[in-house]
Amino acid sequence: MPIKTAIAPRRFPLVLITPSSSFIVPCISILQRHYEEGYQSSDDETRSIADTEADSLFDSCDDEPDVTKVSNLTSVAAEPVSDTEDDASPFEDEVRRPPEYYLAAAAKLDVRRLRSRRYSPNTQDRLDWVKEQHDCYCTFIRQDPFQCFNTVSAEFLHGFFSWVCYQRRGKGGRRRPGIKHTSSLGKFCKWYQLVYKCETGRKIDDMVQLQGQDVIRLVADEKDLANTKRESATMYVEDLAEFARVLLATREMTFEIGWLRIQLILFCQLAGITGNRPEALVNLRFRHFKFNLIRDPNGSRPRLFIELTAEYTKGYLGSKDANTFPIPEIIFDPTLVPSPHVFLLGMLFKIQAFKSPSIISPEKLYSLEVLDGTNEQPLPLKEELDDNFIFCQAVREAHGVRIAHKVQVTSDSVRYRMKIGGQITGFAAVTGPYKLRDGAAKALNESPDVSESLQNLILQHSSIDTFLKHYLDRRITADVAKIYRGMKPEKDLMRFACSMSRSIDPRRPCKLTTKHSTSVNRLPCIVKLIGRAKKFAEAPLDTQSNEKHQKACRRVTNEKQRQRRKLLVQIVDRFKKEQPVIDSERQLSGKVVHEETREALQRSDQMTPEQLLLIDSILNLPETTLEKEHQRRITAINAVTAYCGVEEGTPSRRVQIGQPANDMTVKPENLIALSSESILRKAVLSIKTDKRPTMCFLCVGNPNLTTRERVVSYANPGSLSRHFLRKHVKKLEKGNHVECR
Repeated sequence: MPIKTAIAPRRFPLVLITPSSSFIVPCISILQRHYEEGYQSSDDETRSIADTEADSLFDSCDDEPDVTKVSNLTSVAAEPVSDTEDDASPFEDEVRRPPEYYLAAAAKLDVRRLRSRRYSPNTQDRLDWVKEQHDCYCTFIRQDPFQCFNTVSAEFLHGFFSWVCYQRRGKGGRRRPGIKHTSSLGKFCKWYQLVYKCETGRKIDDMVQLQGQDVIRLVADEKDLANTKRESATMYVEDLAEFARVLLATREMTFEIGWLRIQLILFCQLAGITGNRPEALVNLRFRHFKFNLIRDPNGSRPRLFIELTAEYTKGYLGSKDANTFPIPEIIFDPTLVPSPHVFLLGMLFKIQAFKSPSIISPEKLYSLEVLDGTNEQPLPLKEELDDNFIFCQAVREAHGVRIAHKVQVTSDSVRYRMKIGGQITGFAAVTGPYKLRDGAAKALNESPDVSESLQNLILQHSSIDTFLKHYLDRRITADVAKIYRGMKPEKDLMRFACSMSRSIDPRRPCKLTTKHSTSVNRLPCIVKLIGRAKKFAEAPLDTQSNEKHQKACRRVTNEKQRQRRKLLVQIVDRFKKEQPVIDSERQLSGKVVHEETREALQRSDQMTPEQLLLIDSILNLPETTLEKEHQRRITAINAVTAYCGVEEGTPSRRVQIGQPANDMTVKPENLIALSSESILRKAVLSIKTDKRPTMCFLCVGNPNLTTRERVVSYANPGSLSRHFLRKHVKKLEKGNHVECR
């Protein structure tokens, strides 16, 4: 029989709200005593006994209340409980703060800070810039900015947008292109709507928004804005393979150290495979990569898997759940150029990243097996590398270039490198990270193995509408002619016709010649600025005139760069319009134009032996057996590891300081034929103590430099001294020293 409650429910809360534990303990003892004695009675008896015993806890023996006892109880409740008491609270280690603390925290909250946590830093910077433009315009028309937000109208938007289109100067008087397209003005209007919502807490009136669209078209007509959009392009895997091959072989774009070249190729590979945004990839750390040997159900040897987890993805109104991409190694891959396993493992073996002290080479890695009774063999990395960036920067020091794993590479630098690499490749469209994301999105959409929900999960889209609006190209990739006629469509032909590789032309200008570059100096605007700078240089020397002279010189340099960029755009546009006509006329007249194209393909400088070894190992054809295929990959990984430490030099197009002497000048074709040991031995013997040398002993002893850069001999000892001060002494930090190797 169930035991009935011994205390009336309506009196039980009176015991719980009592602040002192001296009241609660007797109540608990009463309940415990009744349960132990197996007390059972009717509801009336239970209620009467419970009321009597409970009332005895609160009522005194006399009819009048005992004021002394009540005051004593109050004082006991007010006394702090000692930590040494036996009946101390189990929550005594918790932090307890007074109400004033939380009231002060609520009063100090700045609501404007919440907006900065809602958007990414780049988005927040853009919002701040639009807000600054609004404030500048309100100051210009002598009105209060906050009042303009409250009284926004179509008339205000017309004046504001017209003013924005005329702005050609940014912070510090720097020149900016301004708004030249109708689509750009429409995007600016959308940014302004977000700023309005953040500042006022509400949206712009619906009628004002509709009128704003008409205002945009009106301003576009008044300012003669272009209605055309830049042609979009998609970078498929075939385009990525060609782009990566050019990055491996080109000498027109150099890096300070080979690690930077390898990581740029790895970035493009991961962007194409995962479809992640560039900001998510540049934030990848070593802890986001997991390596496992997983048993292959259909094979004898285990397969190497790379599990990539992109943690820092785009997160509006909070972070999103991170996606994990298991990337298996493709055995008998036709080309290793798009393989991330080869490049990533080469980088890991360069820094000895595996936790196991025995895994120091790819030979050791590929000799591992999965133990019997298990299905995987984890390959953990060192814990001290967890917070290091995969895509990092390089720092030039006195003894050479150091890979700074703690310094993250910026997405802007990746975009710039990809843009230059696309120009060297010969693409007509601008190459960028989002071109790879577009290619990944379209590959997922066309694959029958990927559902619509999985596609949205990978791309982190809320619905398929985002893909249809922003990713699906308006260039129809289907062979509609044969589909309409009921014939089999030519998918390969249509895919190539809609790819970026279709537009490859190695003759397309990507930089100015010396003649074109010097022609800029004869422009009237440049001549005028040079004369102004000379005028300040001839003025009496003082602080003010010196500052004016430096400012005038900077204006000359900046204007020259702007005119060179403008001239390059004109040359490329003229090439696009005139070169097809020239080629057609040459072909019809019987002239051979293939030789010109072949010479353009060979326009880059001679590659170094280290770079040739890397290219030969990466571009090897697949083998016939599994053992030979593993050896093919081992050779490629070792070549990547060796090239990661090669110093290529700064990515500068300036003429090299100093010319090699005749006795030590090594032509590119002879440099490959001769062994590196003989060249270095001859360089060391040329450094004498009886006369001033013309070779840098630090460069000769630096094994990370290419052989060509190690044996450079300057025209005279003075040139060597300037090189030594510029490259070594100025990079030497205080307290450090350089060892002579």
